[in-house]
Amino acid sequence: MSYNHLTIEERSCIYQFLNLGMSIRKIAQALKRSPSTISREIKRNSSKIKSSRGSYTKYFPIKANDKYRHRRKDCHRKTKFSKDVIEYLTIKINEHWSPEQISNRNTNSINHIPSTSTIYRLIHAKKMPKTSMENLRRKGRFKRPAEKRGKFNDKGRTIKKRPKEIYKRQELGHWEADTVESGRFDHKRKSGYCFVTLAERKSRYYIAILVENRKSENVTPAIINALKDFPKELVKTITFDRGKEFSEFEKIEKELGCKTYFCDPYCAWQKGTNENSNGLLREFYPKGMDLS
Repeated sequence: MSYNHLTIEERSCIYQFLNLGMSIRKIAQALKRSPSTISREIKRNSSKIKSSRGSYTKYFPIKANDKYRHRRKDCHRKTKFSKDVIEYLTIKINEHWSPEQISNRNTNSINHIPSTSTIYRLIHAKKMPKTSMENLRRKGRFKRPAEKRGKFNDKGRTIKKRPKEIYKRQELGHWEADTVESGRFDHKRKSGYCFVTLAERKSRYYIAILVENRKSENVTPAIINALKDFPKELVKTITFDRGKEFSEFEKIEKELGCKTYFCDPYCAWQKGTNENSNGLLREFYPKGMDLS
């Protein structure tokens, strides 16, 4: 059987599995790849992070995919972007815009905005003065603590039953939902404030609602209130993970007239639009900030 290169989905799974503390052999078994393939991928495409505690390496799926694509292309091609484009990119990066935000923004002042991966390559190649990877928002994180919010049972439609057309991002109305916690807990009020986040797959339109905690009685009305005034054709589906905060999905379906789907366990990349936007939200609301 011919060799197939790793996909961005597989790289996202590697990232999730590493955060769960899985061994290279276990990851290889889960992805049906050889351990040497997984080991080589992590060694070649991990990023070096500098922090107050010293330097360490961290594997990020988007950066890993960009490194792979960069090696596949001719690295000696001359930059074809105008001085105005380079200047615009430099300003936005130094204002802490992410390459994803820059490439997806419509602007009349610049004729051609490069793609996300191209912006990363320009930074790596030092084609943009006074910018470096240190200017980018998304920083390396240390190993996540074990998940404590609990899971509800296997009710609800699996993402495998979601129409394939949704993956193409050709129509509006397909949302992804998640929660972003502060990491702080108010013991007097027995609460830990968090954001309920919603991202529309095609437009990347993003909503963040602050709630007192991640209990379903707070999360469910937040989702309903955020989407109830949208036209019906703009709220067709919502995709969740299997956290307990989304256990009242049937109520959401009834109130909004939409269908809901659930990701497979430990596969947050299946709602990558929301996951990526949550990372950008963290720039302004870092973990540990008091959201109350």
